[in-house]
Amino acid sequence: MGEYHFNLAIGIVEDTVAGTMAYNLFSSFSKPDIFLFNVIIRSSSHNNHHSSSFSLYSHLRKKTSLKPDNFTYALLISSSSYLESPEIGYWIHFHSIIDGFQSDPFVGSSVTDFYLKFNQVHKARKAFDKITNPDTVSWNTLISGLVRNCCFSESIKVFECMLLSGTRFESTTLAAVLPAAAELQDMRTGKYVHCLAIKTGFFTHVYVLTGLVSLYSRCGGILTCKFVFEQINEPDLVSWNAIISGYSCNGEAGFSVKLFKDFIGSGFKADSSTIVGVLPVFSPFGHLCLCKSVHGLSIKFGVDLNSSVSTALITVYSRLNEIGSARKLFDGSSK
Repeated sequence: MGEYHFNLAIGIVEDTVAGTMAYNLFSSFSKPDIFLFNVIIRSSSHNNHHSSSFSLYSHLRKKTSLKPDNFTYALLISSSSYLESPEIGYWIHFHSIIDGFQSDPFVGSSVTDFYLKFNQVHKARKAFDKITNPDTVSWNTLISGLVRNCCFSESIKVFECMLLSGTRFESTTLAAVLPAAAELQDMRTGKYVHCLAIKTGFFTHVYVLTGLVSLYSRCGGILTCKFVFEQINEPDLVSWNAIISGYSCNGEAGFSVKLFKDFIGSGFKADSSTIVGVLPVFSPFGHLCLCKSVHGLSIKFGVDLNSSVSTALITVYSRLNEIGSARKLFDGSSK
């Protein structure tokens, strides 16, 4: 995509309603400075008016003598992450390099996250490596993004490099790396993170504890999983889903159902993850009554058409030789 096509794309978004609203606000200031540009760009982005952000950037470059700063580029690149195509983000990144912000941690973190959201892991690593002194946010962005892209071993290696660099980690760092350890069933890394959480006082954080619940359940440590769950003062939906799924995938369908009843009794509404977690997909024995009950609840909660739910139900019905029910679900699936 050339510079001409980039400007053409920007010109198109300038005609949007969101862009008009931003310019109306802008017109009330006789001499806007870069701080004002950044404030409105940030506001537009946070309100999902990403076209407005690029319209303002185009106005900044073409009609003012102001220069974008590191916050401008960080905000714009973050907005680019929400577009269907990465082309505009490529050019914003290119402009940030020309203006000398390649090594800036704010810009670098946004660029890293941008490429990871478009599944371009190699480019994300290159962008991260250009940051002179990556901060905690930069490291967290890379670790969590690698996990999202299923680069589990690499995310653990990056976590280890972060610790060796002496960068201060936070509870969000531990929560980011735990899913990788869980997917790899890497108990050694999981226990190490568990010890770090206790040592640094992050063991009370719900997202760290939830990550540990998932880890121990994936590694077969169901008793430890239960112990960790009991340390959560106020379990949220994700925590409940983790423990319910943990018992189910370890063949403890009865305990999973009991927890599911406690979950409903606590006033929570099941989502697709809850339904998939309680279904006895991993059980070698017949649970037709349970399967039909959960199927009925999935309809009640409005998640029966979710692809994960229908796939899990098809799997269980097929194993129970309920081929008619499985086929009916399959034919009714939109995807």
